[in-house]
Amino acid sequence: MDAPAEFLRVVLAPRDVYVLDDAADVGIVVCSGCVWLTQAGDARDIVLNPGQSFAASHAVGVVITARRDAAFVLMRAKAGVTRARPTGWLARLAAAIETRRRPGATFGA
Repeated sequence: MDAPAEFLRVVLAPRDVYVLDDAADVGIVVCSGCVWLTQAGDARDIVLNPGQSFAASHAVGVVITARRDAAFVLMRAKAGVTRARPTGWLARLAAAIETRRRPGATFGA
């Protein structure tokens, strides 16, 4: 059975930075610690704690900085995969990812 999404777990030390070059279709879910997100073209600064998530609004770069030791998961829905409908916050995240899906996209390094 195919997984409904691609996942990448990232662990950062305090003040470490992870740059996601193309955030289209990517959801970010914080597992531990605290991260600060800055999205190109967006004046907001987003701070996420464990259990909180964020879906990029468009195909732009996102800079993720750890405010303290942090672990988060990047997930991108795979094209053409049928899956059960999630509920709650996961439904909102899945809907945001679904509306911006581009086949063949890969995670930035």
